[in-house]
Amino acid sequence: MGLYFRDRPMWEFTAAACRKDDTTLIDQAFSKASQHDDINDLELLNEFCALAIEHNSTNVLKHLIKQGASVKTMKARNITWREPRTKPILEILLAHDWDINDRDDSGNGSDTEPFMWSIVEDIDLVTWCLEHGASVYPRGQEPLRDDIITLSQRKCQQILEKAAYSATVETFELLRSKGAPLGWRPLHCAIETTTHFQADPGEDAKRSEEEDTKAKEYARKYEERMAMVRHLVDVVRINVNAPDQPPGRSIPDRWGTPICYIAKSYGMDTDTRELAWFLLDRGADPTPALDVAKSTEHHQFIADVEAWRAQQAPGRKCCIIQ
Repeated sequence: MGLYFRDRPMWEFTAAACRKDDTTLIDQAFSKASQHDDINDLELLNEFCALAIEHNSTNVLKHLIKQGASVKTMKARNITWREPRTKPILEILLAHDWDINDRDDSGNGSDTEPFMWSIVEDIDLVTWCLEHGASVYPRGQEPLRDDIITLSQRKCQQILEKAAYSATVETFELLRSKGAPLGWRPLHCAIETTTHFQADPGEDAKRSEEEDTKAKEYARKYEERMAMVRHLVDVVRINVNAPDQPPGRSIPDRWGTPICYIAKSYGMDTDTRELAWFLLDRGADPTPALDVAKSTEHHQFIADVEAWRAQQAPGRKCCIIQ
């Protein structure tokens, strides 16, 4: 941002004015900042707008728009930056021609995704967006096909993949009810993020209060993610051996079938046995995942698969580890 690099104290003053939602202070900041010859007034207004949005400053934002600032082409990154957005801010933006479905497919950053993609963890805000014209389809993106994943689809995944990664089952189903396509990797994404968290380890007197709070939050997130995995398999009926790309393709950061995303998680220091056993019980083939586990030296995953095989009833068909 121009003012941020040219006059840091003035930028800090402007940010403070936005935090207070004080239009008088904003006018003072604009008057002083506009004395810089290398920053034009429109550039300043737009920069101030971004700060007002960041701090959910409704009075300041409306004031700046009256002064000539435009939010019509405001990028998603400026709206999603830092603090969660509030409905009053979004209402102001929409009232002044902001396009809630705007996305820029020319780059590689967050602008490639529409705004709603960034707030899938907030079902209340997702509901609001859907009621105010948000689409579950990325604008300008090619229809999904079985034989190709386009560059646009790699830059902006389907919103159900985002929801599977971090939202609740309720949010996932809300978006699915609006026709959102599953995409290639909803189950893969759900499994990947489940490996980031840990089931409740139980009471530990040696844990500090901060560590205990963190452990409980991780346990809550783990249960939420496991609920998503179970839902995708048992309710949505996603194939537990679904590929993550077309045959013969080699797209970076794609590991294979859903269970492979456990095998590649070595180093996360989390217990993934429950997750692995759930998938194996539902028919997941561990063979490709074992190849991944050997390459990543994820010995615990290999041990979990061996333990699962050992506890199978006699005569039950299972895969053999080579």
